[in-house]
Amino acid sequence: MPLDAAGAVVLLEIRPVQRVSDPAPAALEPVFAQARLLLEAPGAGNVWSRAGGTGVSGSLSLGDAAEAFRFLHRLRTELRADPARPAVHVVAGLGRGDDVEGARLSADAFRSLGRKGRTLTRAMTAGPDSNTVLGALCRTMDSLVAGWTEAQWQAIHRRDRGRTLQQIGEELGIAYQNVSKRLIAAQYSLYRDVLEAAGLVFQRAAPRT
Repeated sequence: MPLDAAGAVVLLEIRPVQRVSDPAPAALEPVFAQARLLLEAPGAGNVWSRAGGTGVSGSLSLGDAAEAFRFLHRLRTELRADPARPAVHVVAGLGRGDDVEGARLSADAFRSLGRKGRTLTRAMTAGPDSNTVLGALCRTMDSLVAGWTEAQWQAIHRRDRGRTLQQIGEELGIAYQNVSKRLIAAQYSLYRDVLEAAGLVFQRAAPRT
């Protein structure tokens, strides 16, 4: 099997962003329902296995490792696109490999994240050098995402969907120049470069032999 066709496993949990007072469970349920819908239909060859509990946690098996970081980004932006809903973090450990090796590595990656702090993403492969690079890229992405405002999440979500600055401005009721300012302040271009680099390193890491 060619390297770019190897799969991956993503172990994830959706948690409310800690504020002065935690949102009531009823307020979080629409966000959780949307997450389940996105996770249960991720595409051909991909399988979502939900863990127990009232929130959203479980394991996503992907037929193509190249999709892992892109899918995680889409999930995050979809869940943060509406500022009227409670803000949530998608905490994820990514493991490169089949359902056995990928599951083991994703579990190791997820455990390393802990329960506190701004570390949201960790990816592990069978290659130590790849893991070192992925660690730096994941920390960079997490640092950028942690600084995004609700207004920036709105603009990024729409930009990802192919909207022009003018179209986004019309949808949000602001000047297109202000849309540009939001994307620049979020360092969106840098984020996209880092996201793409992480995906390439993860995809092309040599599997365990």
